[in-house]
Amino acid sequence: MRYALLTAAALLIVAVFRRVLHANPTTVALGFLMLVLVTASRWRLAYSVYLSVLCTLLYNFFFLPPVGKLTITEPNNWVALAAFLACSVLVSHLSEREHQHAENAERGRREVERLYEFSQQLLLQEDLRTVARTTPSVVATVFGFRAAVLYVREDDGAYYSDPQNELLPLLDLKLAADQGEAGVSPRDGLHVISLALGMRSLGVLAVTGGEYSLQVYDAIGSLVAIALERAATVERSSRLEASRQSERLRTALLDSVTHDLRTPLTSIRAAATTLASQQDLPEAERAELTAVVDEESARLDRLIGQAVEMAQLDAETVQIRAQPQDVRELMEMTVEEMRPLLKDRAVEVQVAADVRRAPMDRALVHRVLRHLIENAVKYSPAGSPIELSAVRDEYRLRVMVADRGPGVEPGEQPFVFDKFFRGRKQRGQAGGTGMGLAIVKAIVEAHGGGIELISEAGKGSRFAFWLPLGNQGTELRAQSSGGGTRNPA
Repeated sequence: MRYALLTAAALLIVAVFRRVLHANPTTVALGFLMLVLVTASRWRLAYSVYLSVLCTLLYNFFFLPPVGKLTITEPNNWVALAAFLACSVLVSHLSEREHQHAENAERGRREVERLYEFSQQLLLQEDLRTVARTTPSVVATVFGFRAAVLYVREDDGAYYSDPQNELLPLLDLKLAADQGEAGVSPRDGLHVISLALGMRSLGVLAVTGGEYSLQVYDAIGSLVAIALERAATVERSSRLEASRQSERLRTALLDSVTHDLRTPLTSIRAAATTLASQQDLPEAERAELTAVVDEESARLDRLIGQAVEMAQLDAETVQIRAQPQDVRELMEMTVEEMRPLLKDRAVEVQVAADVRRAPMDRALVHRVLRHLIENAVKYSPAGSPIELSAVRDEYRLRVMVADRGPGVEPGEQPFVFDKFFRGRKQRGQAGGTGMGLAIVKAIVEAHGGGIELISEAGKGSRFAFWLPLGNQGTELRAQSSGGGTRNPA
């Protein structure tokens, strides 16, 4: 079709110059050359070469004497004809080269875009098993391969993009990985890409159904190798960090046990020794020492109870039995129960009119309120008021405990819910293990809720926790306290 169109265009130029314009041979040659240039700029080399030869023949037959014959009598006309043909073919060749360069540049751009997209997809996963499982399907989708298979030496497993098309059996993949030849090896329509970093082989990737340069296959292999090594490094770092965190927690727990448990034990032992050695103590002193034993024993029991409670929450052995509870009644009951600790403090309980009953585990939420009230008493001036409030929105119950203490320093606020954490200024002001707020966070999150701290220096602290309102009558498995805070709203 294009050849016929070019032939018709050349004949049209002949007709125009012979019947309308009556131009000289030089003008005719320029007209033919312009047609060749336009053709070369738009179509492939074969079309422009065909047109060059056709225009040369037409130029000779219709415009060079003797007209009407494919012969030339004058030498200068031979020079003109040869120059025209050479110029036409040269222009066609140059145009073809530019076409090729443009196509190569466009193909390179598309390859770079696909490599970038592929690298972004690989970065979405961090654990080694997930990276290995998703890489074959991702590489097949991004680059349009019919199938892909990845063999990872670290876990000695093969992962296929299409389970129906295994490409290579596991044994062949192992052999290819053991050979450890760098680069890309085309074989039987497959491209087997060695995955290596330095001198260490990580595995092989085999793909089929793509037409890319060896450099692209090599780049794919490099990206996969980097992703595998990154995932393996992240896993090793996570295990190392977990080990360090566990060691830190063990050290903190040992320090806490050594300090916080030894203090009541020392008081109990001193009081018991005095009572045993001095039989003639006045009744008032004897009663005082007996009260010391009782108070310190209760304190010791409370510290051990917190440690056991935290261990249960960490082990996920606590069951959340959410039943509708009267929110105001629970808050007021907790306040009355803690009157010996509150002493003469004013405690204001404000419950919104639309807050009546909400699904929760009564015993566990009671613990949450106790810990938060105890925390407010411990870190606010004696006699300062404490405020408890409860509101609800469409999705959740929100409870707040506010004090008038010095507040929490901004740099310490992100860590107040960590186990065993205690603020720099608070360590010498009040006793404790630093587990209370961690227990609160674990219980609230086990309900599917969350907790946050709002604190300004000199203006006190407000701990606000929320519970979902859609879990009535269900039992939720307690989650580990190490999870992040979630806001269901």
